[in-house]
Amino acid sequence: MLNENFSKDFILSESLSASALDPNLVGPTLPPIPSFTLPTGPTGPTGPTGSTGPTG
Repeated sequence: MLNENFSKDFILSESLSASALDPNLVGPTLPPIPSFTLPTGPTGPTGPTGSTGPTG
């Protein structure tokens, strides 16, 4: 009896219409990822480097 009432009230095509119209309405809402820019040219001198010492 419960399944019959559920199947009458539940129409699959209507329940999926929200995701078909706007996919942003479905799923977790995460904060936007900030953009970043990589350097594209020379960045200037890095300065002298010292000796690394013995490796072994």
